[in-house]
Amino acid sequence: MEIKGWRSYQHAAIPSTAPHEPANTTPIKDGSIWRLDREIILLARWASDWDCKIETDWWYVIKDSPFDISTLKSKRRYEINKGNTNFDVREINSKDFAEDFYQITISAYSKYPDSYRPNIDHDSFIEYISNCEDYKQYGAFSREDCSLCGYARLERNGNFIDFTVLKTYPNKEKLAINAAIVFKILTDHEDFFKSGGYICDGSRSIQHETAFQDYLEKYFQFRKAYCRLNIIYRPGFKWVINILFPFRGLIKRIRFIGGIHKIQALLKMEEFAKKCR
Repeated sequence: MEIKGWRSYQHAAIPSTAPHEPANTTPIKDGSIWRLDREIILLARWASDWDCKIETDWWYVIKDSPFDISTLKSKRRYEINKGNTNFDVREINSKDFAEDFYQITISAYSKYPDSYRPNIDHDSFIEYISNCEDYKQYGAFSREDCSLCGYARLERNGNFIDFTVLKTYPNKEKLAINAAIVFKILTDHEDFFKSGGYICDGSRSIQHETAFQDYLEKYFQFRKAYCRLNIIYRPGFKWVINILFPFRGLIKRIRFIGGIHKIQALLKMEEFAKKCR
């Protein structure tokens, strides 16, 4: 069933609203959250006390002010200027570059650890990309041969923009392609920031080993919006977490077992939620 303000993601119920908007907790209180969509929902997760100014163990990485490159250290300014020298970044229609998007995505995922590397079906991906007209898409084109080397996708909802995807060919990263893409996005949205809007790169990372959010903070003045993580488990599933939680340190060191990263992520998330309480 559909529930207003909620969507399912990998057997979890998460808010479909903007991070700063209070979650609708009525479905949690009356138990209807466990009937969301058609998959088995194991937990409901939401944030509260948005941007509370207290350092908690849960946060979202956001940009809510115009970007000023002149305030950066010379090394970081150089990196951004290098990206702009090597790439021409502009808005594009993903339908026109669906196959390029696929090849870039496959190449980017090839660098992910085996434990959480997604399997992408070509036809399903092409169909999805061809129907992403509600998103704003950016493409980074090589100034050397005009080829598409990376792309980004943004979804706007009022004064909130979800920075949903940024994928590039790994061998182009040394040419500062990420810097060129982010710079273009921020400069295009200067008026949006001035009107009180913000771009969000998502919550604290749990499963993926990435330094991208640190990069956004250092080079583009993103910041952490601290809040509190709340988790409620499906009746009967909570005892699984209770049994495994004391052994989370041992489980964290286990490798090469199928699906173990999902258990590790659950226990890490539970640890964050306990600290937030």
